[in-house]
Amino acid sequence: MFILTKLLKTVADSKPLLIASGLTEALSVGVMIRRSGYLQSTFGGGNPPDLWIGIPEEKLYNYLDVIGDGGRETYRKINSWDFFPYMPAYMIFYGALLLIQCRSAQASDISWLFLIAMVCDIIETGTFNYAANQFPEHISSTIVRLASIANELKWVSFGFGAIGLVGLFVHNSLKNAKAHQQ
Repeated sequence: MFILTKLLKTVADSKPLLIASGLTEALSVGVMIRRSGYLQSTFGGGNPPDLWIGIPEEKLYNYLDVIGDGGRETYRKINSWDFFPYMPAYMIFYGALLLIQCRSAQASDISWLFLIAMVCDIIETGTFNYAANQFPEHISSTIVRLASIANELKWVSFGFGAIGLVGLFVHNSLKNAKAHQQ
């Protein structure tokens, strides 16, 4: 954890690294959108489980069945991109932006919210990838439930991080505008 918080501080303190992390995040999102779109248009099934909020076990296995062998292989490839560079890219970029806003507002550092989101994303994606590999066999219901909880925590921590980022940005912008008027 210390290494990752130090990484966020390093990126937050360097405009070139912040720009590079933003470009990496933009590229990663673009690839994820394209790959997910391909998965949906080619194999059906709707959004992959990673985009759901809470994952009922029956719905997960129905999804894996509907997309078939080719869809499961495509889904596993998407998961590879999800693990790297997508997850680290969003954690570093949004975490560094949130840290910058926290510093500017002289507020407590809450950039760890994006680290929590990434850890939960790793648990969720790893579990779903394992379930796709084992299909048609079912993995432990307890493991699927834990992945569902991780999925929910991912969305909550990412949501709070995003709200914090926007809220602090607005706060800091208004504070700076008021300071320039005086």
